[in-house]
Amino acid sequence: MKELNYSKVFLLLAGLSVATLGVYRVVSLQTDSFYAFLIWNLFLAWIPFLFSMAAHELDKRRIGGIWLLPLGVAWLLFFPNAPYLMTDLVHLTAQKGRYIVHGVIQNRYWYDMVMLLLFTWSGWLTGFFSLYQFQAVIYRKSNLLLSWIFVLAACVLGGYGVLLGRVYRLNSWDVLTDRHQLYQLVLDSLNRQSVFFSLFIALVLLVIYATMYCLLNVLGNGERRGRSKSRF
Repeated sequence: MKELNYSKVFLLLAGLSVATLGVYRVVSLQTDSFYAFLIWNLFLAWIPFLFSMAAHELDKRRIGGIWLLPLGVAWLLFFPNAPYLMTDLVHLTAQKGRYIVHGVIQNRYWYDMVMLLLFTWSGWLTGFFSLYQFQAVIYRKSNLLLSWIFVLAACVLGGYGVLLGRVYRLNSWDVLTDRHQLYQLVLDSLNRQSVFFSLFIALVLLVIYATMYCLLNVLGNGERRGRSKSRF
């Protein structure tokens, strides 16, 4: 795996989040603050990246040891918050009375759609870079195969987490504060439709992450090799 400069990645993601908030501010001034909850959802999408940054730095300095496991568990609990942002697009349909008046699509529909897509892109990119960081940690401690098994498991759990968050309205911290409710929701969600939904989201996450991985490693390495050959 290609080792990234995560200080620059952090600045890139922070800049993207600031730009996203700026777009929200412009749109909210033109319309209203109905989508203010997106700010909180974007914050939650940042939490797994902070956990992965901590794990990556501790492992890089060879002082992680016992801390890697709790950081990994915490990361898994909050990782679904990143792909969850995609489901906020449902408000474009749920609030269609705001957007279609007498059969005419209002301009605010396009403003809100672009804003929602930007929040989704910012959250997903932050989440996928956090996944890449944890894969790099596992790769250094084992091998590439095990690191991809971890990625597959994370995507499946991420898909299931999106289901619990959107359909059953469960929060990441409910695992610690309301275990009885969590246990009951898990039982309720064990049905064919929920399993299909979770696996479908997991497949989407895996496809997008694999694309990002190839862009960072396969295509990037090919470009460097091409430059090296051109020097001779």
